[in-house]
Amino acid sequence: MDLGLLKPSLQEWLETDGLGGFASSTTAGIHTRRYHGWLFLSGKDPGERWLALSKLEDVCKSPDGVWELSSNFYPGTTYPRGIDHLWAFAKDPFARFIFKVGKTFLEREIFMVRGVPGVFCRYKLKDGLKIAGREAITLSLRPLCNARFYHNISREGSWSPRIHRLGDAVLLDTHPAWGGLLLACCPGSFVEAPCWYRNMVYPRERERGLDYLEDHFSPGYFSAALYPGEEVVFYAGPVPKGPERFGEALFAGLEDTLAERLREMTLEDFTGTLRETALSLAEMERQRREEIFLSGGTGLLGKLFLAGDQFIVNVSGKSSIIAGYHWFGEWGRDSFISLPGLLLASGRFADAKEVFLRFSAAIEGGLVPNRFEEGRGAAYNSADASLWFIDALSRYEKISGDSGLVIALLPKVKAIVEAYMAGTSNGIRMDSDGLLCAGSRETQLTWMDACVDGMPVTPREGYPVEVNALWIQALDLLGNWCKRFGDTHAQASLPSPAFGTRGTPKGESRSRAEAWTETPLAPTGDLQPDSSKYFRIAHLARKEFLRRFVWPGVGLYDRVDCKGPVAEIRPNQVIAAALPGLDLPHQVLMEVWNTAVTKLLTPHGLRSLAPSSAGYAGTYKGGPRDRDRAYHQGTAWPWLFGPLFDLAGKISTGVPGFQSLREELFSVLLSHVSRLDANPCIGTIFEVASGDPPYEPDGAVAQAWSVAEVTKIISHFRGLEKDINA
Repeated sequence: MDLGLLKPSLQEWLETDGLGGFASSTTAGIHTRRYHGWLFLSGKDPGERWLALSKLEDVCKSPDGVWELSSNFYPGTTYPRGIDHLWAFAKDPFARFIFKVGKTFLEREIFMVRGVPGVFCRYKLKDGLKIAGREAITLSLRPLCNARFYHNISREGSWSPRIHRLGDAVLLDTHPAWGGLLLACCPGSFVEAPCWYRNMVYPRERERGLDYLEDHFSPGYFSAALYPGEEVVFYAGPVPKGPERFGEALFAGLEDTLAERLREMTLEDFTGTLRETALSLAEMERQRREEIFLSGGTGLLGKLFLAGDQFIVNVSGKSSIIAGYHWFGEWGRDSFISLPGLLLASGRFADAKEVFLRFSAAIEGGLVPNRFEEGRGAAYNSADASLWFIDALSRYEKISGDSGLVIALLPKVKAIVEAYMAGTSNGIRMDSDGLLCAGSRETQLTWMDACVDGMPVTPREGYPVEVNALWIQALDLLGNWCKRFGDTHAQASLPSPAFGTRGTPKGESRSRAEAWTETPLAPTGDLQPDSSKYFRIAHLARKEFLRRFVWPGVGLYDRVDCKGPVAEIRPNQVIAAALPGLDLPHQVLMEVWNTAVTKLLTPHGLRSLAPSSAGYAGTYKGGPRDRDRAYHQGTAWPWLFGPLFDLAGKISTGVPGFQSLREELFSVLLSHVSRLDANPCIGTIFEVASGDPPYEPDGAVAQAWSVAEVTKIISHFRGLEKDINA
């Protein structure tokens, strides 16, 4: 199996249902990873997904012969060889394959509809090309089904499907959260012929040193006649446990004029009108995507708005954000870093508000969830998710003009800040100098969170630079909000030391004990207006930040721990310096900038560690352990273009000619990451790339904050967004 000869087949496509489910494969129709399949259904939450339909083994019979349209990798071979008949692929807006079958062309289109769990596949003869007379093409469509959790691999015998005939439709016992998997074809008749397809090869899994052989179950096949000018539609999707509630359950998330009629459907109604229903839904979805595209005002920005739309999901009636496909769920940090680019830049303020409400309802101990785990509730192992929540709320108010949400969430924001001041889980607490410390050698509380053998690959315990920048900004924002929307009085308490003695930058001898001799921030029993208290702490923390973190000639230290400042060149100093709420001397801003563009910048984002540093890993390849070791040790991240350009915006206001440099870098961005149709997954932006040439993209094929930050940059340069960092 020579993957080099099939390089075009390795480019991927993605369809999403707005509920957490998705369909994805390659442009050649060959699955190359376990996360490829035509239907992954979401479970109780969007991060809990199950493979229900791998694909169709489709065969076309005409007067000219027989053509197998599918292609799969098996040990030592590719079979069938539908790639030999594949004439073209397009994602416009659905996944469309065009096959040359004898004297005509056959089109297969795979699509999902926002709010509808399930996948549709329709076949038609290409417009403008005719077969003599009205003789039909016969299609044989054999579904390859599964019932596994999406991170796993299944083999024959791992589940025991039962086949239930529903006229010409079929119901399989598969998905545990639903009553079964419905398979239907219109027009078409079902022929029961159960069998297993064994040993499908996923080469991407083999590259990672993981299980790469999978078996799929097929209950039989559908036979359908396709005439010129007509269409055959196949559907696979869930059936609720009560068939009488089929329409209400299937179309609960649909927001369109069709919804009311569709929710009244029984299962029999749906299968009997499948073709007409599918075509109506396809047209509705096509129009929805067209409106999103046109709202961008430019071709590129419209494409980015469409890419961003794939990450927005409905969870229990509220919008939320999927961090990435194929394997990420809802992550707090990712959501609030992504929210300005995904939702504010495109004017989706109602969706943004729902994201805030979903996460704010789950705050515990001042902590916004780091993530909602797959079927297991929330995890709170993050020091910065709460601070990104506050950052995004400020940006929301500035762009939308809606102060009502800030007022509604102000008690939550105060609870976050007060909890951090007093100390909360994972050693997160404010120190006597107003700075924020967090974690231990065994924890990973920032975005650099990869672990190997239970230990962080990139230890960042102590005082991470971007966390403290976010903290200072949060104090100022809360002070301003309290001042604008009404002060209350509260007692402030001081924390105890986090370390016995904390190190200081070279040349300084000030000890932790000396730091504690300063005037307390708010002595016990002293009541003062909240705004004054937060402003005072922010002022003290800002002074201490400059004293502790400034790295002469380089910019900012990555963190400070009990031994002193950690002199690692990482992009976290860029994140910190770029924040609108952190004022730094111009010289420091320029040093951060120069370090970033000379040590960290690649065509696909900023490296997570400079190549000159010990522990640098320039290639993101190999098995899970190898990848985890490289994840934040040199791997480049497209999302970091956002902070870099925000930093450039802060600098350019006071430096003649700097704007032209900013625009030059913008051109670099346009020529690389934003070539959406040439990216590993068509129409979206990947998660990471190797830090060394040729900077090969890898990781998740579609990442929310990658799309969001590039969208934010381009919308700003197109003049379609207020400068949220002005």
